[in-house]
Amino acid sequence: MNYPHFLAVDGSSWEDQAHPVAIAWSLADGSIKTTLIQPEDDWQDWDYALEDLHGISQDTLYQRGETCWSVLRELEHDLEQPHLACDDLQRTEQLLEKLYDACGRDVGVEISAYQQDIADPGIISEVRDNLQLSEQTCDDRVRLMLEVWAREHG
Repeated sequence: MNYPHFLAVDGSSWEDQAHPVAIAWSLADGSIKTTLIQPEDDWQDWDYALEDLHGISQDTLYQRGETCWSVLRELEHDLEQPHLACDDLQRTEQLLEKLYDACGRDVGVEISAYQQDIADPGIISEVRDNLQLSEQTCDDRVRLMLEVWAREHG
């Protein structure tokens, strides 16, 4: 089975000046890639309450995060098509734009809300509850989108 590409991005806060801290995307075979994103020098925004939810500290990002260039290079290399579906369109657009801006590039992918292709919206919470997935981490959100899509189209 070939899956569509799904994408989720975790932010440093819920504010407009938030920056991406982690990103996850799916491949056509249904596997998931995820990575931490090393902050740019001018990315100062941080919400410590959100840190408690996603479990990622600023120190962890500086020590283990990949550069924006590396993240974008790998993401674009993995895509068989330049279209990704996401769970929160506005927030994903905002954080992706910040990531691309850090590299001096225009956003090179198209994104849409995955919910528009789901016939039964109730299946989303059912799958999340059955698999005990977190709404806070990008890799769990991508897994949720994959599982929901598989139920609807498999």
